[in-house]
Amino acid sequence: MSKNTVIAILVCALITFAAFVGSTGLFYSDFRPLRNRDLFAYVGAWIWLAYMIFSAKKSAKNKNQS
Repeated sequence: MSKNTVIAILVCALITFAAFVGSTGLFYSDFRPLRNRDLFAYVGAWIWLAYMIFSAKKSAKNKNQS
């Protein structure tokens, strides 16, 4: 994995954690369960990140073969 990929994964994890804390009130308020739209957003963000990493690797592989 390249440095940019690692940075993207760390930033996505940090944003996911911040959104989780904000959605649930963890550490600062009464705990609220996650809503379905929150789960959809988290899963969607991680799937999109995985897709972007996969497409970048595929593009780099094609570029090296040319």
